[in-house]
Amino acid sequence: MDYLTVAEVSKLKGCSLQNIQKLLKDGKIEAKQERNCKGRMKYLIPVSALSEDLQTKYYKQKRTATGILPEKTESQNDSATALKYRCKGIKKSFQEFSEKERLTIKFWIDLLNEWQAERSNRKDKTEFDKLFVAHQKYLHPEIEISTDILYRKYSAYQNECYTDLIDNRGGWNRGKSKLDDDGIIWQGFLQLYLDQRKPKIALCYREMSAFITEEYPELIEEIPSVSCFRRKIKTLPFAITEYAREGEKAFHDHCTPYANRDKSNIYANDIWVMDNYTFDVIIKEDADSKTTKRMYLTTVLDVKSNVLVGWNITDSPDSNSTLDALRFSMLRFGIPKQLYFDNGREFTTLDIAGDDRNRKVAKNKKGNLPVTIIAKLGIKIIFALPTNAQAKVVERIHRIIKEQFCTAQDGYCGGTIIERPENLKKMIKYMNIETEAELRRSFADYADNIFNVAEYGGGELKYKGMTAIAVWNASIAETSIRKASEDVLDLLMLRNAGFQKIKRDGVFITYHGKKVWYYDEHLTWQHIGKKVCVRYDRNDPSTVRLYDEEDRYLFSWQCADWLITQYFHESRENLAELGRQKTSTFRQVRERIEELQGDKIKVTHKENLQYLSRQNKGKFQIQMPKHIIPVTTKESLPKVSGDDCVRVSVNLNTILQNAQKQKGEF
Repeated sequence: MDYLTVAEVSKLKGCSLQNIQKLLKDGKIEAKQERNCKGRMKYLIPVSALSEDLQTKYYKQKRTATGILPEKTESQNDSATALKYRCKGIKKSFQEFSEKERLTIKFWIDLLNEWQAERSNRKDKTEFDKLFVAHQKYLHPEIEISTDILYRKYSAYQNECYTDLIDNRGGWNRGKSKLDDDGIIWQGFLQLYLDQRKPKIALCYREMSAFITEEYPELIEEIPSVSCFRRKIKTLPFAITEYAREGEKAFHDHCTPYANRDKSNIYANDIWVMDNYTFDVIIKEDADSKTTKRMYLTTVLDVKSNVLVGWNITDSPDSNSTLDALRFSMLRFGIPKQLYFDNGREFTTLDIAGDDRNRKVAKNKKGNLPVTIIAKLGIKIIFALPTNAQAKVVERIHRIIKEQFCTAQDGYCGGTIIERPENLKKMIKYMNIETEAELRRSFADYADNIFNVAEYGGGELKYKGMTAIAVWNASIAETSIRKASEDVLDLLMLRNAGFQKIKRDGVFITYHGKKVWYYDEHLTWQHIGKKVCVRYDRNDPSTVRLYDEEDRYLFSWQCADWLITQYFHESRENLAELGRQKTSTFRQVRERIEELQGDKIKVTHKENLQYLSRQNKGKFQIQMPKHIIPVTTKESLPKVSGDDCVRVSVNLNTILQNAQKQKGEF
């Protein structure tokens, strides 16, 4: 609303200031009072409080001052003619318009309602319409408005034709295209574009044009510009382009629905998830080593709390690493009820999962498989659906490990060539990278003192603001836990070589692709042909334990090194020398970077990670519940061999070294 001072009103009316002031004191003119910059009271008179003649005169002056030309004189029957206007637009509901269009419609509806409300109280409505239009032009100079436009839009509003309330100039052909969905041009283009080789639009356009020229020359004139194809492609559903250009896996990952897993009805240790991850870090074996390698991480995650209950760092993610990670986890947090496995061979091997995955089993083993390690531990196995990455929460945890831990290491190499730091070559050249021992210590420190004490990110509100380990402690307190001693776990988790008949050379296991034989000079010849199950410690295969078909312990035999053939030795390949010296430009840039960084302090991600770990010391605490269920076994633990036993000299280091060197052949 516009306000005028006493002086402006007196000038507009052509009278003295005293006359206006007297009218104000008598209450004949509506006004409001405010203090001026000197603290004195002043009157502000709204334009609507003046007479219609003064309002017309005021807005005419404003229109002249702003450069708006006066309206043409309209005949008396203009209003009647306009109100007879019939809506020619397409009737649509208010919800069918875009947000921008809805705002425009709302503006005109409010304006029309305001116009009708004030118009109903006026005697000379035609003159008021002109006055109202002039006032709106002053308030909204960016819109085009006249009495004729006002009448037409009011007629459209009464007929609920909201389309005519929008300025559609320039959009007469909006939504129309020269490309018909069932036309040869568009279909030919899509056959080229919807391809997993993901060709560019320009290339598809060129090839389609060549095809039309050769096969349908009569359609050459109907081919629109490449911009038309770019616009029409945007109208294709995302699921169509994702499946056709990215493949079936991307389509399932991004377009198909998946179940949101509810964790409120499970407790800690109910379900553990296991998976393998390749560290995005290049390391060296020891401080004096000149060769590099990458390690693998086998992780065990508690589904309820997202606590990293255990892990194992290894040169190769095989079934031994799976059992090592599981044993470490169970010693710390107890035995879980269920394990959620991937479909890799390191999880589906026969002595771990049995034939649950319907893998191909030799004819002599079908229906006669020994008890699996997981079954002896009383754990149920769940296997993820193939290629269903959404179901494995641990894969998202691996991304967090990469972003937080791997990027802080000196040997960070990135998951792809694009992520690889430019200074990695220099770091490798001068061997300024972590050793294997340093990587193991750093990750153990990070896992318990940073990752496991981070804020719980699950969806259960009652755990909001708690750390992950605090959630595990709170959840396990509401249930029971199964625990086993280290000796019992070692016995229950012996690797299973399967059933075999004792031969004249004894029994054997396949260790790193080589047969290792076990013999007892007093017992072997007595039991030739007897069917036994052979089990061994994956980390110390110097001894095997033999069981009968009913899984009863029989005896232990030592490794017969005189039955093992000599392995061939192969030298490892050395890494090639890295690139040439940097050019002068790069040297100057490096010097400038060092100058900007200064030498007053030295800040590294690695040191900060250690600081953060030290600050969180003590937060990681495993709280066992009062109710603990002991896990034991009926069979006796292996006894230490006495002096009267025949000792066999076994050089296991030689076996392991030779096996690792020949690993690539098997």
